[in-house]
Amino acid sequence: MTPIELIRKFLQERSDIDPAFVQPDRLLADLNMDSLSLLELIFEFEEQWQVDIPTDAVTPKTVQDLIDIVEKFLPDNETIAP
Repeated sequence: MTPIELIRKFLQERSDIDPAFVQPDRLLADLNMDSLSLLELIFEFEEQWQVDIPTDAVTPKTVQDLIDIVEKFLPDNETIAP
C-alpha cells in the first residue's frame, strides 16, 4: 500500500470521502482533515510501516505535503509511488 492509498482508505472509512477526490494537490482542509484526524492518520502510517513520525513535524497543507513528510521517515529500502 502506498501513502496515498492509505490516505484514501482512511478518509473513505472515516468520512465517506470518494477516494478519487483524494489527489496530491488537494488541500487537507478540503478533505475535512482537522488536527485530530491528522494525528489518527499519522498513527495509521506508523502502524503500516513500523516507523515513528514526530508530531512536531511541519503541519502539511496538502495531500502531497503529507506524503512527503511520511516518506522522510520510511526505511531507505521502501519504494513509494503516489
